[in-house]
Amino acid sequence: MAKYCIVGEVKPEYLKEYKKLHREIHKGPYSELLNVIKDSGVKEEAVFMYGNLAIIFYEAEDLDLCYQRQGNADVAKRWNALMAPMFTSSYEFNVSEKLPVLEKVFDLNEQLEERLSP
Repeated sequence: MAKYCIVGEVKPEYLKEYKKLHREIHKGPYSELLNVIKDSGVKEEAVFMYGNLAIIFYEAEDLDLCYQRQGNADVAKRWNALMAPMFTSSYEFNVSEKLPVLEKVFDLNEQLEERLSP
């Protein structure tokens, strides 16, 4: 299982709304997106905030394949359209090479096993 970390800068005027939408997605009109993400092959996804930086962690075999599968769902298209104006840069959440993916330089478990995956 591969791990990915993506960073996006949220516009300050959208910060409160961005956090609220993510914290309450399970009880709103986008709740079905949770199953779409899980069914696409994402094992783990978490969003952390550092100031107005959204740090998004994924664990999946193939993030591009997950995004491709998610991209076919109407709820994902609506969610992406809702999120797009909130970011300072235009991100396409459909293929990972168009996102600012962070380079992993340390992983505790990999170090303990004396290996470091790309």
